[in-house]
Amino acid sequence: MDMLTRIQPKQADRPCPDPDFLPGDSLFASREGVFHGRGCLLHTEPLGDISRQATSLLAQAADTQAAPVLLGLLPYDPAQPAQLRIPRTIHCPHPPTQASSATPPARVLQAREYPSRTQYEQGVRDALRRLDQESALRKLVLSRTLQLRLAQDIDLHTVIQRLWQRNPHGYTYAMPLGDDQHYFIGASPELLIQRHGRRITVHPLAGTAARHADPQADADSAQALLDSPKDLHEHAIVVEAIDTILRPLCRHLNIPARPSLTSTTRLWHLGTPIQGELADPGITALDLAIALHPTPAVCGLPTADARRAIADIEPFERGYFAGAVGWCNAQGDGVWSVAIRCVQSAGRDLTLYAGAGIVPGSVPEQERIETGNKLRTILDALGIEFTP
Repeated sequence: MDMLTRIQPKQADRPCPDPDFLPGDSLFASREGVFHGRGCLLHTEPLGDISRQATSLLAQAADTQAAPVLLGLLPYDPAQPAQLRIPRTIHCPHPPTQASSATPPARVLQAREYPSRTQYEQGVRDALRRLDQESALRKLVLSRTLQLRLAQDIDLHTVIQRLWQRNPHGYTYAMPLGDDQHYFIGASPELLIQRHGRRITVHPLAGTAARHADPQADADSAQALLDSPKDLHEHAIVVEAIDTILRPLCRHLNIPARPSLTSTTRLWHLGTPIQGELADPGITALDLAIALHPTPAVCGLPTADARRAIADIEPFERGYFAGAVGWCNAQGDGVWSVAIRCVQSAGRDLTLYAGAGIVPGSVPEQERIETGNKLRTILDALGIEFTP
């Protein structure tokens, strides 16, 4: 275990008394619970068997902690290192009821869209051409970035508060990437997997429409999404792939015949809540996350073909964007969300990510606008008025 770093515990089984998020802290918050970690008891960046490494970390942490919890971040590319850590202490606060308004909006010194809007739309055309020419390829997810340089470092505590408040039904996360200046932060609306004993829940999202301030326009947008053949087809591809993976692992699996609406502050999504019962209680939440990741909601189908096409078209490495982020414990329970609506920060330098699913019938300009709407989740949290 030469890749394993052990740090001596300091008050390992006492909850952190300070709910404020400080540099070096880690966090994963959902309706089911909040894990705010301070310090690091154990961590590793495995390139091999992630599940085995996680089991080892939790077993070692049990020497000093009564109920250790592992917080983790899986990359989009499984060949890249994962970030797994067991905090020295865990604080479980209640979600804040109001975000701080004292911090002024972030001031942008430089902004770069990469690829550019024109280049992204050309990428969508390239994807549509591949979908037309390659009979096996059914869907691609193409993403773009917004790179910002700010006048000063972001206030992590304020950004997390805002994400948490504005996306109360989602999954807010903040994971350090090696040091106190580098973070991966976001508020995902999409549950990859939740396991409690044998019971599992999955809630894939695919198919998106913008929300509107006017109630009637907002309702019309939602109904149009529910009736959209293109979006229903895109969503069905994701559900079909999840069914293929999970059904052999389950005693039973309940999948609704049609998707329903899921909303965030900015967007409507088509979502399908899937529930099942595992046949083998030894399969952990992390095992299931690894098996499901990446779903066609963030990659495409078939996965290997989609990966190759994405690598050809996208001019950047995704890193942890479109990966998975969450927690698990020694009993195998846990919650993992899809790592979207996110930003990677390095002091004053930020990279925001967003993607859109491309299927036959996709319109390049509309897909680019969709990614811009998704980028607004982070821009709103930063207080930045910018139309990507």
